[in-house]
Amino acid sequence: MAMPQHPRLIELCAFLDARRADVFAAVDGHADARLETTPPDGGWSPAEVLQHLAIVESGTTRLLGHRLERAIDAGLTSETETASVLATFPLPPGADAPARAPDNVMPAPGAPAGAALAALHDSRRALLAMLDAADGWALAGVSARHPLFGALDMYTWLIVLGEHDTRHARQIRRALGAA
Repeated sequence: MAMPQHPRLIELCAFLDARRADVFAAVDGHADARLETTPPDGGWSPAEVLQHLAIVESGTTRLLGHRLERAIDAGLTSETETASVLATFPLPPGADAPARAPDNVMPAPGAPAGAALAALHDSRRALLAMLDAADGWALAGVSARHPLFGALDMYTWLIVLGEHDTRHARQIRRALGAA
């Protein structure tokens, strides 16, 4: 699989990679048993958080991939803009606010750490493959409704996905610090 070549997707892939690296740094060096321990506050275990991230990323990849295909079939044009996406597409209001996850992205109780990590790697490979197919298209013309933030274009969806990793990396650190 080739990496995207358009400057906007290169920027977003670097952003997503940095956010995901923070998630992996949060769990690095911890034994599976520790990652599978529910924190005293009753929240998700770090492994459950990892599984949640994989579920969200997989679902987002499928949704955006379908929307991209439909947009291409409807005449989506090539991307002509090269300006920073991160600078021009701010996060929607409340993007970092805590919210209860919808039922369809809830992790299974007692998620095994190894399986959750494997799912997270798989979901990222699928996202990158979809982004490879999206390379060169005007992704501001691809939109889908986000359950919390309403209609977002594909660029903004990817930014929200990266910020989702950031929020949950903090959650993992809190859970590991509290245990």
